[in-house]
Amino acid sequence: FWFANGELRKLQLRTAEQELVLRAQVLATEYRTLLDQSENYLATLAEFPEIRSGAPGTCNTYLGRSFQHLDTYTTISLIGMDGYFSCGAMTPESELYLGDRAYFVRATSRESFAVGDFALGRMSGLPVVGVALPLFREDRIAGVLASSLDLNVLARRVTANGLPEGHTFTILDRAGKVMVRLPTTGTFTLADSVGAMAGTGFPAMPEGRKAQAVEGTDLDGMDRLFAVAPLRGSVGEAQGYLAFGRTRATLMEEVDAVVE
Repeated sequence: FWFANGELRKLQLRTAEQELVLRAQVLATEYRTLLDQSENYLATLAEFPEIRSGAPGTCNTYLGRSFQHLDTYTTISLIGMDGYFSCGAMTPESELYLGDRAYFVRATSRESFAVGDFALGRMSGLPVVGVALPLFREDRIAGVLASSLDLNVLARRVTANGLPEGHTFTILDRAGKVMVRLPTTGTFTLADSVGAMAGTGFPAMPEGRKAQAVEGTDLDGMDRLFAVAPLRGSVGEAQGYLAFGRTRATLMEEVDAVVE
């Protein structure tokens, strides 16, 4: 009896761990899908001569109308080859230089769709990842059409499915800076804030391509079981990673309820 009870407990623990890993992997795949959709969206916009011309009046109007129907992006802009904002769905109050953004540098150097780094948007202040598509004129790059994908889209998908008690969800950049954090109520602390750096006990970005389970210390100081998954861009590089965490106590409570 005790042997069978112990084996059942191990089985339930593995099952719970696999469910957490699967949840992380599914969301990482959704991130990849969002990037693919972004490439298609920018390619469609690039077909409009009113946008390709970069004329502020018509370009602003067309991008603004397109922007109204989307909640996935925080902004859409056309950037000149000098790196300065040319036109867009949102107009900055003063001259805006974007030539130093990773998505602009990668799109112009690779001459193809590119994904940038996680950052806080200069106009929106929201956690975003920039995506960009070079526009060609007579076989030369004439500008870059770029949009900022709101990372909170992934957070909204987590909350839509419900975040169980004792669980946390975090999106971090490659350096371990927090971009998105759930929950934002209850035991929420300053360490959970966007812009905070994860401590040494928090899981690092996984080296492989798939989600994996690891033990670690969460931003709130609680020891948790984590499922971590890299968030990869157009050519396979990871801009950051996500982490689902759950306390060992709630995990054991679930296992005990089944075993007993």
